[in-house]
Amino acid sequence: MTVPQTREIGNPRRSAVSPGRLARGVRALYPPGMLHVANGDHALSVLRAAGLQGEVIAWSDVLDQGPVRGEPGTAAFRELRAEWLATNGAGELEQVSAQLERWDAALRTPAGETVLWFEADLTCQLALLHHLVLIEASAVVTREPVPEQKDFAALLDTRKRYDRAQARRAWEAVAAPDPRGLQALDVAGLPPQMGPALRRLIEELPEVGSGLSRTERTVLEEEGSFPRVQAREPVPWITDLFFARVVTELHEAGMFDEPARTECLGGKLDYRTRATDRWVGGVLLSGSSCFRRDGSRIVPP
Repeated sequence: MTVPQTREIGNPRRSAVSPGRLARGVRALYPPGMLHVANGDHALSVLRAAGLQGEVIAWSDVLDQGPVRGEPGTAAFRELRAEWLATNGAGELEQVSAQLERWDAALRTPAGETVLWFEADLTCQLALLHHLVLIEASAVVTREPVPEQKDFAALLDTRKRYDRAQARRAWEAVAAPDPRGLQALDVAGLPPQMGPALRRLIEELPEVGSGLSRTERTVLEEEGSFPRVQAREPVPWITDLFFARVVTELHEAGMFDEPARTECLGGKLDYRTRATDRWVGGVLLSGSSCFRRDGSRIVPP
């Protein structure tokens, strides 16, 4: 089955695939009846070129951006996502809605075993939670991007079943309108990359004082340079489409101008007094009276 991909949505990673560096003649190494799920078009192409038995599909929504509210795989969840994505440049509403529905339908394809191929970044870890809540699956979770891997037979042997009850509780904390549940989650039964990813999600809440998320602060400090901002992330995650949105919003609020930039970075000007509404998981940040963070501690309005 080939699932159409909407390139405006998600984590496309469009670098050219180099099949020559992939293992050859490996198809017989893989059990039949599998459904392999990648996150992004590039990972999809690499996994297909690797000779995996069974179907290889992609599910590529970017849950680190926009609203994450409600039950995965439902029409209500997709509707809220589609409206936000369409409003923020991912395509026409009808097109985006149809793509989200196709991804969910493909994810539920009957299979002897479903294997999720995901990475350490925030985008992948949120998608992994979504999938573990929605379906029974094992997962291969890598530190480095899937397209940079070589020995897919060895990687497949590392797949694990994770604690779906913990995944459910983590999802509920991510999707809650009050983010304080994220601070005390037990994720011992989930991939080791999950804890750092959820802590990184908390850092997208505005700081006390400046009102800047970690991403917004880094964008101002690096004067809007995408490569320099990415270089400061231990595990880069934001796509160029949504990075451009952050830069545009800061620019339109006058935050690159002096003295506003220096005052905000110094905590003397609150960006939230100028900022547009935005989402962090299930939390809608509207105006200056909103959830914030003081270091790693979440502070209520």
